[in-house]
Order: sequence, then C-alpha cells, then structure tokens
Amino acid sequence: MKKSEIQPHRVRKNNQSNLQQRSQLRVGAQLSGSHPHRIGASAKVFLHAAGGRNRRNASRKGRRSHRILRNTKLYKQGYNRGYEDGVLQGQNSFGIVFEGVSIIIPTYNQRDYVLQCVSSIEKHTPAPYEIIVVDNASQDGTADALLRKGGMVRVAALEKNRGFAGGVNQGLMMAKGRHIVVLNNDTLVTPGWLENMMTCLNSDPQIGVVGPVTNYIGGDQQIEVPYREVEDMWSFAANQNRPDPEKHRVTDRLVGFCWLFSRDLFERVGYLDEGYAVGNFEDDDWIVRVRMLGYRLAVAGDAFIHHFGSVSMRALGEQDFNTVNKGNEQFYSQKWGEPQALIAETSRLSQTPYSDPQTRSQAKVSSSAAERDLGQPAAGFSSENSLATSPFRRSSDFYPEGAFLVDLKGDVYVLRSGQRRKLNIPVPRGISPVLVAKPDLMGIPVGEPLVSAGDIWNGSLEPHLPLAVTSDPGVAYTDVSIVAAADAPEGWYLVSAGKRRKFVSTYAAERWGISSRHVHQIGNEQLHSIPEGWPIIAPPQLLNPNL
Repeated sequence: MKKSEIQPHRVRKNNQSNLQQRSQLRVGAQLSGSHPHRIGASAKVFLHAAGGRNRRNASRKGRRSHRILRNTKLYKQGYNRGYEDGVLQGQNSFGIVFEGVSIIIPTYNQRDYVLQCVSSIEKHTPAPYEIIVVDNASQDGTADALLRKGGMVRVAALEKNRGFAGGVNQGLMMAKGRHIVVLNNDTLVTPGWLENMMTCLNSDPQIGVVGPVTNYIGGDQQIEVPYREVEDMWSFAANQNRPDPEKHRVTDRLVGFCWLFSRDLFERVGYLDEGYAVGNFEDDDWIVRVRMLGYRLAVAGDAFIHHFGSVSMRALGEQDFNTVNKGNEQFYSQKWGEPQALIAETSRLSQTPYSDPQTRSQAKVSSSAAERDLGQPAAGFSSENSLATSPFRRSSDFYPEGAFLVDLKGDVYVLRSGQRRKLNIPVPRGISPVLVAKPDLMGIPVGEPLVSAGDIWNGSLEPHLPLAVTSDPGVAYTDVSIVAAADAPEGWYLVSAGKRRKFVSTYAAERWGISSRHVHQIGNEQLHSIPEGWPIIAPPQLLNPNL
C-alpha cells in the first residue's frame, strides 16, 4: 500500500476520535440542557452521570437523615424539658388564685350545646376569666372539639360519667379564679350577665350565692319572655340586662343551672355531694349547707341567660329520668329530714349568746377567719363582746366532736374543740375514719398532734363509740355519749363538752359511724336541761379519689 493511501485513513481515524471527543462534549452540553444528539454515545455518558448523581443523592439523603435524627432527638429533649418545666410551673402555681372568674361547665354528650355555650361566654364576657369544661366521658367527640377550639378553655376529660355533682367538683378542684361560676352546658349567656351578677354579689357581704333569671327553670328565677326563637332572644336580653339594682332580690332557693359565688364561700361550704346520681337535688343539698353557714341567696333580675332546659336529663328518657329523680329525692329527704326547719333552727342558734368558754373560743376562731375572708370586721363580732357570734360558719362546725377524719394522703386527725389534731399513732381498732375533702380539712385550725394512746380516751357509756375524747395535761376528761329522749327515741343527740347537739338525721349519724346500739335513753327534762349546740350534719360523699 502506498504511503499516500495510508495517510487519509489515519486522518479519518483521528477525525473519528475527534468526533467522539466532540460528541462527548456535546453530550455534556446535552446533560446541561443543550443538544439532543448522539443518542448512542450519550447513553453511556448519561448512565455514568446518573450513577454519580445517585451517589451524590445517597450522600445527601444520608446527611438529611442524620439531620432529621438529630432534630428529632433535639425535639424530644426540648419537649421533655418543656414538659418538666410545665409540671414544675403547675406545681409552683397550685393554689395561686387569679383575680378573675372560673366558669365551670359539666357536660355529657351535648357537644353542640356546650360549643354554643362556650362561644357565648367568649363573646359576651369581659376578661379575665377561664372556662373549665368537665366532660363526663362523652361519646360524641365533645372533648376533642373543645381541644381544637382552644382559647381560654381548659378541658377535663373524665374516664367515667360522674354526674353533675362529680363534674362540678372536678371543676372546683381545677378552678383558679377568685370567683366561681357553675353553669349548665345548655345555656347561652348574654351581654352584661356576669357584670350584673357580680354587682349583686358585692352589694351585701351576707350574700353568698347569686343566680340569674331565665326563660326555663324551676322556682322563682323563671320569668316570662316574649320570644319563641333563640334569634329573637338577644334583643330581649339586651333590654332585660340594663343594670338595675332594683331588680336584685333575696330568695330562699337557687337552682344550680347558674351560680356565682366567691372562692371563700366554696372553701367554707365544700364540694357537692356525689351521692346523688346523674343530676337533680345535689344543688338543693349544697344550698342548704350554704344557708346553714349563715349566707343569704340573691337573684339578679338584671342578668338574663337563655336556658334550653334539662337537655342532659331529658336524654335519659322519661322512665330513667323519673327513676333517677325519685331516687335523688329520697336521698335528699333521708339526709336532711326537714331542711327548712333546720335552717331556721340554725339561724336561731346563731342569735343565742354562748354560755360556755369552749364555744366562745370557737366563735372567736370563726370570727377571725371571717375577718380575713371579708377583709373587714365580721358583722356581729366585737372584741369587746366575746359572746357575739360570727355571721359565717364552716361545714366543719357541724361535724361531731371527737370524730376521726382522714384526708386523701391517709393522714388521720381527731376533731377536738374546733381543732384538727393529727394522729401520730395507729388508729384504734374498730374505728373507720371519715374521708373529708381538702377545703373542709384546711378550714379547721391545727392543734397539737396526738402522740400516744393515752391522748385518746373514750369516756362514753358505750366503749365502742367511734368518737374520741382527747385530753391536754391538767385538763379533765369530758364524757361523750349518744342519747335520745325516752318519748322521742328517733331524735339522736351527741352530748359533749356540756352541749347537746342533734344529728339532723339517722343518715347523718350513720355517716359518722353511730348506730342505734350507741344510743342511750334519758328523760326528756334531763335532755332539754343541757344547752344546745350546733346540729350535726353528714359530710358529702366524695367518689373522686382526687378531690
């Protein structure tokens, strides 16, 4: 082959090599979005580039996964720190009261009604306030709906239906406001409702609880209304709620669909009795105790709220409603007997000068507490007149002398001379201390603890009487006995410290462990020769272990 023939071949080969190089360059350009040429050659280069990209993507994903894990770890650490800080702040703020109103709404399977109620509060109630909705294990998504709503609403979702009393008690335990409102879930509040009720409450220090007027309720709080549809209610309420103290009046009963009262009153009266099933009569029970403590009730006629009416109770059905209502009525009667006569008798006793030093000492303690609560000298009390009484009492003033009390922690106390004396020795055999809630227990002044069996002595005629007599050094023991007049054996009395104190009912005596075997009959004349003391009532049943 001639040399001249070989040269062009080399040139062509070189040209092909150059073309391949240029095609690779083109492919590089194609990958950046230029020329879509040289498919065969570019495929190889594309695969090579894709492999590099996958490695780079894998590297990026690895770094991203690392960041996610690191951020998740940091989030969990931050969450745990925040939770711990929240718990600590909650513990530190426990018992701290804010100058506002806690509005407690118990509810059960009435999501739409309670949402309307909460919305009306948010729209027509000036701050500061908090709303506490206690959901009694509803099945209609009430708690979730309220949690999504947010705002000033705190939600307590109970695991079981504790009824109206249990729901209210849960809310009372959670409440932080200086004043408290208990409100039915099937209500709509209106402009000026709370301001006018508060004006009524503050108009007289003897007024303990205030209720509004409404379109649907029992008793004298119901008024005639011109509207039939809720849309027409607002204009009527605006006119009705014009501030007018002339519309404030004292009453003997307030239905529990809406109450306003102070924290001080709650701490004196205590929780609602959870012995009432579902609802009805627990509000009458609580109001009896309010009145026995010396407080008055008032209706603010210039505070109107709309009440749809017994929505939760009607949901039971007529037969179940009647069964619950009848059972609660029987329990109420069994517990109180004649409550109106009892209130009148307590009022009469409060006007009677005390005759013995021990009761005078208790009166001074009550008066001092009343002065602290009211921020002013208690009405009817003067340091110059030790026989005067305090206008306000506490539920514990109506508990029996020598009673064994136990709190949620298991600490046992003996009630003696108006003081709670901690029992630092085992509880005597056969004694079942009675559970009392924190407000009741904290309202009783602290006495010296009991540290030996010799500090407790039962001097009654019945050796197994479940009450104790304690003695301080140099002070003689005082007999304690349960008696009844021979001609009226159904009326039982505790005789202690020179006083006869009547149990308001057999149920009340049994709640303190007293039975018929402890009762001794004495002559009627002998019984009535003993000066009277405060009657003895039953403590409320508390089924919630957290109260």
